[in-house]
Formats: sequence, structure tokens, C-alpha cells
Amino acid sequence: MENKIYQVKAGVSRSIVLREDEIWLSESSIGNIEKFEKAVNKTGLLKRAYKIPLSSVFHVSYNEASEKAEVEYINEKGKKKFVEINFNDKALSNQFGEYLGEKLGFERTSTQENRLIPLLLNSFYLVLSVFLTVALGISDDSSVFDSGSRKGSTVRAIMKLIVDTVGHTGVFIIGGLISILVAYNLYKRFKNPSNEVSYKKQ
Repeated sequence: MENKIYQVKAGVSRSIVLREDEIWLSESSIGNIEKFEKAVNKTGLLKRAYKIPLSSVFHVSYNEASEKAEVEYINEKGKKKFVEINFNDKALSNQFGEYLGEKLGFERTSTQENRLIPLLLNSFYLVLSVFLTVALGISDDSSVFDSGSRKGSTVRAIMKLIVDTVGHTGVFIIGGLISILVAYNLYKRFKNPSNEVSYKKQ
């Protein structure tokens, strides 16, 4: 895991690299260690990268079903801070969290997640997919998406394109399949809740 640059979403940061005794984060997508090091050591108002000393980290956590890992630390002003790192990859998120927690020698605990939170989140996605399917499928004229203010014009353009491309029947078929997939994932996550893994400094 060390000395390898990962493209992530961590607040405003887009790149991360784990060094021997630091975590480097940058607002830009950086491709090599040398450029990353220069960005981290840069000073002034244009500084777009920073580092977190591993000695300041006191908690590392992740959900085994999530693409995110969270690192809590004490900043230079003595305040508790945290950074949520989205790797867009569940396995990579788990690997990063486990590696960092083990590297720091923290105590590991694992608890089953509260089923209600993923249930509510996935239920929202299910309702949203059904609503969009019905809204698009029963629309008699796709020109209705042309009206209204500029706000949300991109969304309306995408919706109009979908209807014009696959037609109302196609919308119902595609929307139905998506809804079934969401419902299946909801059921699967509810029946097999994930684990919340936490590494804390002793």
C-alpha cells in the first residue's frame, strides 16, 4: 500500500499516497511521487497538498461493504480532525484501512452494522428508481422536459434523451430491471449486514 498513488475523493483532495510515516493528500490528480512531494512541501497561498503525520492518527475505520475509509487525527493546532477517503473500490478501501490500522499497531474491533441505516438508504434508491421509471414511462410527450428554468436543465436533457432513445416501453423495462436490482441489493444487505471495523490507538 505504501508509496503508491491512488486517485480518490477525500473532501477536496483527489490523490492520496501512504508514506512510511505520513499520509499525503492533494487537491489535484498527481501521477508520480516526485511531483507529489513538491506539492506537499510547497508553501504559500497556492499550496494544494498537505500531509498527515501517522503519529497524529488515533483512529482508522471502515465498513466492509463501503468504498470509504475514515482516518481521524490531531492537527497541528491540537484539534481533532478526520478525513473520509472514497477509493471507489470496496476491496481497496478495506485493504487500506486494515493495512494502516495494523501498521500503526492499533487495537482492532469489529461490530455488525445497524441494519436500519443501509435499509433506509437503499429504500430511498428503490423509491427513486420506481418514481423516475413511472414519471418517464407515463409521459405522453418528451417535450415536457424542455420547459422550466435553466436549473436542472442537464437532468431534463438526459431524461428527454432516454425517452427519445428507448421509448416508453423501453423506459419501463430498463427502469423495472434497475428497481429489481436495487430491491435485491436491499434484501441482500438487510439479510447479511456488513461489519464496521475500527482500529483505535491504545
